[in-house]
Amino acid sequence: MRGGSIFLVYGVHGGRPNDVYFGSFRTREDAEEAIARLHAKEMHGANWAAKHHDQGFVIRELVVETDFEVPQRPKPRDRFCAHAKEGSVGCAQVEVFERTPQGLEERARYARNHAMFETFEPFRQRGRNFALVSRDYTKSAVLDLATGEIVAEEPDNEWDFCPVGFYVPDWWDLHDDSVLPGSPYWSKDCELPDGTFGFVWGCVWGDDSSWKVQWLDLSRVAEGALTREERFGYVEVSTRDWHSPALSLEPPPSGGSAPPPFIGVRFNKGKARACIDVLVDFDLSTGQPVDWQRLRNENFD
Repeated sequence: MRGGSIFLVYGVHGGRPNDVYFGSFRTREDAEEAIARLHAKEMHGANWAAKHHDQGFVIRELVVETDFEVPQRPKPRDRFCAHAKEGSVGCAQVEVFERTPQGLEERARYARNHAMFETFEPFRQRGRNFALVSRDYTKSAVLDLATGEIVAEEPDNEWDFCPVGFYVPDWWDLHDDSVLPGSPYWSKDCELPDGTFGFVWGCVWGDDSSWKVQWLDLSRVAEGALTREERFGYVEVSTRDWHSPALSLEPPPSGGSAPPPFIGVRFNKGKARACIDVLVDFDLSTGQPVDWQRLRNENFD
């Protein structure tokens, strides 16, 4: 986007030293439409614009000085979908499709040796489309959606983690059209996430039936490396019976599907933080969590 122009709208008042910023727009026509809406606004029976911006609104053109390009829509989670055909007991044949103007077009097939759960999460990274999948019920893997090939997979482990769901935050999960690259409130945080990390929930083999959440390092999947870490401790995540929109062949909502409601991601000065809904039982006689010690997470002490 570097070298292109965006159009900033400001409100002007004769008694105010600084103009008020009302947003940035891709075209002058969009900015003019925004001004028309501001002019039509009323408050307490009076024209709001005439009172608070008595000298009207101005459009200022700004040349963009950042290379970042806003990712295209639809999000990968809405662009790609999967359908699992249950085969023999505990097995599934999975077909992966891309939604195109001509309809669903097959992009890949793979077999999974367990029930499907929510183990299909398309994501993008550095101009390529991938999907987190699970062929073996004790491993996470990455599928290249351009070639239909598995490009990364977890190694065998004695104490395997059994994935039942994935989430890779997409740019459109955190942002919308209200902030454009190069606009006054744009920062490097606005360029994230970039598809280099994700989350997996499931259970340790032989453990109980509750779901724990772990971290996935996706930064080197194109090189064949997929790393999982138990960064959050032994916490039970509350998935609220969520079902991935990427496992439905129905068209997504017109505005795009929502991310999982139980994991929220945000960035502040390049630092990523996650808010995760977890399940905790309390002893009502003491008010203390029953499983405080079992969580084995010093951050909760």
